[in-house]
Amino acid sequence: MANRKVTLALGGGGARGLAHLGVIEVLEAHGYSCSRIVGVSMGALVGALSASGKSSLEIQRTALRYLLSERFREHQETLFGMSGGSGPAGGNGYFAWYYRIQQFLRANSLFRRIITQPGMLPGVLLDDVVDHLLDDCNIEDLPIPFTAVAVDLISGHQVMLESGPLRPAVCGSSSLPGIFPPVDLNGMQLCDTGTFCSLPARIATSYGQGPVIAVEVSTDVTPGIRAASALDALIRVDEIGEYYWRKQVRPHADLLLQPNVAHVPWYDFTAAPRLIELGRQAALQNLRQIAELFPRES
Repeated sequence: MANRKVTLALGGGGARGLAHLGVIEVLEAHGYSCSRIVGVSMGALVGALSASGKSSLEIQRTALRYLLSERFREHQETLFGMSGGSGPAGGNGYFAWYYRIQQFLRANSLFRRIITQPGMLPGVLLDDVVDHLLDDCNIEDLPIPFTAVAVDLISGHQVMLESGPLRPAVCGSSSLPGIFPPVDLNGMQLCDTGTFCSLPARIATSYGQGPVIAVEVSTDVTPGIRAASALDALIRVDEIGEYYWRKQVRPHADLLLQPNVAHVPWYDFTAAPRLIELGRQAALQNLRQIAELFPRES
């Protein structure tokens, strides 16, 4: 059992990333442990929670208590300027979300904020989530080695955060560019790298710390969506580019798990229990493939 260690690569995808919790629960229940967890965006938040050494069920209770709370619901309303609603017909994923942001801008006259402020929304919204869910500690002090992946706007490089304060590292990995302000950390300006690569499989493989299981919760490109504005076209190209980049990094994983979460809007955290269950199902359906990552003892 001591040798059944995997490196987890947890992808970004908003609320869909809660499926990671179900995957980790099944791995734990079947005797697997993590030699390292590498996360992007929501994958970084869940990865940091899991690297704390707490049991998967305890982590789920903590996450659900906050994500289903009145406090978090108020954050959601602040983020979208409304509760409920949806994007254009047939839209999902980033496209539907940016449509909501576009409507939010029109309704709240935030154009001035876009051209004068570092983000459309205050960073305290993201800070509050991270402060409620993560301990105030350094990454290197976590029981399980952990890497948060972000992009540094100053150097123009993707960065792997393996030490230093945990909370700002996760905030930096989760700060959608243009929406939340970049996070200043150690002379860097950190943003979410998930807009161009939401699956850190290649980075996880580079550590050479056992088989890599990558969990992908971003969705494929939805065909048939016509861009009606310049903003729509820019967003659509970004979505397509991120999808093709993900296809390039998938082969770096020894096993790719893809929970069936495409039908859940990325911003719908009310679906948290269902998303965790979908993660469980994906892991349970692949238990044989997971076992085959480890040679049988003679």
